Formats: sequence, C-alpha cells, structure tokens
Amino acid sequence: MICNARTFVILLIVIASALVFTACGGGSPAPTATAVPTVAPPTDTPAPTPTEAPTTAPTAAPTEEETAATEAPTEAVTEEAEAATAAPAEAATEEAEAATEAPTEAATEEATEVTAPVVVASDAEELAPTPAEAAPAGVVSVASARRVADVLNERDAPFAAISPDGSRIAWFTQSGRRRDRTGELCLFTFANADKTCYPIATERFRDWPYQLQWSPDSSMITFTENPIQLGNDADIWLFTVADGSFQNLTDDGVTGSWRSAADALIDYLPAWNPADGSIVFWRVKPLDFPNFAIGLYKITPGGEAELVRDLTDALPQQLPLFQQEAFFMDGFSAVSPDGTKLAAIVSTLGQFGGLQPNLWVIDLADAAAEPVQVMSFADYQAAIPTWPGIPATPVGLSWTADSAGVASIAVSNMGNSTPFTVFFYSDLAAGTSALVVDFSSVEDSSMYFSTAPGSDLPWRAYSPWTGALSPSGTKLLMLNDLTGRMGLFTSPLPPTGELPGLAIAANQSISSQGTRSSRASNGLMLLYGLLLTVVEE
Repeated sequence: MICNARTFVILLIVIASALVFTACGGGSPAPTATAVPTVAPPTDTPAPTPTEAPTTAPTAAPTEEETAATEAPTEAVTEEAEAATAAPAEAATEEAEAATEAPTEAATEEATEVTAPVVVASDAEELAPTPAEAAPAGVVSVASARRVADVLNERDAPFAAISPDGSRIAWFTQSGRRRDRTGELCLFTFANADKTCYPIATERFRDWPYQLQWSPDSSMITFTENPIQLGNDADIWLFTVADGSFQNLTDDGVTGSWRSAADALIDYLPAWNPADGSIVFWRVKPLDFPNFAIGLYKITPGGEAELVRDLTDALPQQLPLFQQEAFFMDGFSAVSPDGTKLAAIVSTLGQFGGLQPNLWVIDLADAAAEPVQVMSFADYQAAIPTWPGIPATPVGLSWTADSAGVASIAVSNMGNSTPFTVFFYSDLAAGTSALVVDFSSVEDSSMYFSTAPGSDLPWRAYSPWTGALSPSGTKLLMLNDLTGRMGLFTSPLPPTGELPGLAIAANQSISSQGTRSSRASNGLMLLYGLLLTVVEE
C-alpha cells in the first residue's frame, strides 16, 4: 500500500498502477491568461465554424476519454498503460519520465484508434434526442444534447466539469514534452462564449488532475496531483476564477518521490463541504515500516489544514484507491449536502492479495462516532450473476440532495464490451441498500441480450456505460449507447424495484469513453461526453 515499497509492488500487481503522489511548491501569482478562439454557447444559436485554434489534446499523457478503459481495453493498451505507471514508481527522474511517456503516448494513439467516435450527426449539429413513447411519471426529459467537445470547439476536453451555477465549463489540458510540458486549466463561459486557458508553472505542477472540483459558489476549483499514475507527493491546489491564480494550499516542501522525504504529507481526494465552504481531503503520512497514518483534514482557502478525524485505528491498513480511467459520478470521496458526513470508497487487501473496495460513511461532526461500512465488496456482488467470473467493483458515488442516501456504481468488466454496470441506493437511516437493477437472475450471455421481463428492451440496455444523479439530486440517470442508438434512463431514488424508465432515445452514437459527470442547478449537466439540458418534474 502507500506505506512502503514492498506493499506498492503488491498493489501494482493487483491494480496495474502504483499508488503514488506528486508534489509541487506554494502559492503562485495570477498567471497571464492565454486567450483562445471563442465559440457559441450551446443554445439555439448555430454552432460556429471551427477556428484555427491550436489543438489542446494532451501529448504526454492519455486523456480521460482516451484512457478510460472501463468498457473493453485492448490487451496492448493495458500492457502499455501498466508500463507507463510502473516505470516511474521507482524514481521521479527524467529518465523514468521518458520511459513512462513513450508507452503512454503509444497507448493514447492506440486508444484513439480503438475508440474513435462514431459520428452520425455533423460536428456542428446538435444531437436530436426524441422522447420515449409513454414515458413513466418521474422520468426526466432532455431539452437539448450536444457533444462537449463541439460546444468548446476542442478536439478533447479532459476532466471537463460544469460549475454548480451552470455558468462555466472547466477542463485541463497539457502541451509540450517532458521538462517542457505545461498544464493549463481552461474555462468556457456561456454568457459571452469566452474561452480562456490559464497556464500553471511546469516546475510546480507536472501532473494530471484526476478531478476538477468546483466550489459550491462556482468561484474556485480545487484539484490535486494524480495519486495513481506517478510516484510523487500530492498537495491540495486551488484555482480562483476571478483572477486566474493558482495556490498550493498544503505545500509540505516535498517535490518528487514521497519515499525520499521523511516529512512527506500525501494530500488527495479533495471535496468541498457545502455547509461551511471548506475543503475536506484525505492525508496519508508514511511512518516506520510497515505503518502509515491516515486521516481526514479540512482547509479553508487562506487558512491552515485542520485535523477532522484520525482514521489510523478506525480504518487500519485501508486507503481510498482509484484508477483515473474508472472515475464515475462524484468520485471516490464526497461530503453530504448538509456537511455532516463524508462517503468514501476505501480499499483493503483481500485474503489472496486482491483489492476489496468498500463503501464507508464517516461522521464529520462527531469525532467519537465510529465510521460505518455501508456496503462491503461482497454486497456489490449481489447485483450480478456468477457466470461472468469478474466481480463488480465500486467506482464512484454521489449523495442525494437530502443527504439521506448515497448512490454508488459498480462495474464488472468482462473485457468484451459488455460489462455489467450496476447501481445501489443506500438508505443511511434504515441501514439498507437497494439495487436499481438486479441482474443476478440472468442465466447466461444469451439471456443478457434477451428481452427483460416487463420491457421491450433487452437486459443489456439497463447496464449503462455511465450514470449520474440528476441536477436536482433526486433521480439516477443512466446513459447507454448500443449499436448506433443512445438511450437515457431514469430511476427514482430510492428505487422502486421497477426497471428504469426510458427518458429519451436517439438514433446516433458517439462511442464516448468519458466516465465523469457533473451537474448544475440550472438543469445543465455533463454526462458521457455530452452537454445535456435536463428538465425535471
């Protein structure tokens, strides 16, 4: 695990990636904004003709869409990705970077070939979803749907996230190679169709942020170095929209490998607390072999980090672990809307060395309250049949708007483009978890593609590529994209036991690899590489 190199090797074998962290220096003055060509917002106005804007597709590391391998990564891409993550785990030298970069770029190119979007409509044309006939009550409708890349006039928009007020979209990109590589956080503003990118100093941040977390008031974004892909320390970073400045909030003075620094503090998975505007994050401190300390901390922009919960004894030898390409819903750690609790997917090593992620809820207000395991790794297996032979692994969660429940997603990837994707709703007061769709009775692959009881659609249609909570935080939206036809399904939360209702369908396919989602209070949301305008009852 994070505590020592030997445990690192175990995790590399298990999840094909090193648990590692990248650190950078302290606060920075506002960088000079780099203006780039603007495009029209996704309204009824026609999309503009693409300009000669320089491509922002990353060249030194795979993007979210290109590396997301939750559907069916080829063996070649998988092997190259493993080489890309394993090489830098031993050192943060330039030679290791070079060794890592080459296979990563190769994996990116191959992934591009494998997952090239199937574009039915023209790039500037809005997708044309049609409402499902006789949609059940409570099912959302979609007023408009456009590819995010088309809205931004970009080839790609890695880690795109919409602001809570729906006024902006943020994404992160890189250009250059090795020591000359530069990262940029870009913003698109709907009000004036402005698109501006803000560079972050290469010597201070040389990583990919696995998630861009908007503040509740849409004025700031927090992120960290990727704690999976490289072998370095990680800090909590803050970007301020008003002046375009970056600040390292938890600079511990460590740059490069945390193992070479006795005082390294590994800070990651930041989540905003809507109740007080603080940032709650996980901190891991390596101790004497083979131990480490782990806890939850919080920090307010401009303040100092404060300990919220010491979890070293409560969660012994357990850590929140994730893979960048399998990052769904609101991620692996999120604070409840009322600010009283944090839900997280925390992994432990199983009996035979495999990782077993479990869903936990931790009280932020009462330090004496024991963390509660809401769902175990074994609980997630109840939703799928045994014949695939691949367990369902939890890969994301979201709180409902009333803070009463947690929705979580688990994926059983069979490696043949037909994964089981399942959702659970956990009622915290009742201490129960309910399936949204129960696939356990599906006897074989033939039945999987046969019509589900009470539906005109096959079971496979209810195993989506991705999902998210609706903008109101009261419903689960599930998006599937099969054989040239997309469908958006809606399930109430708590689920009723009925199959999700089909909201809209479109005779188009974009074959997106995007797993991340975000939503705004005005009905806009990003899902599956699309900008949707969702209308709820």
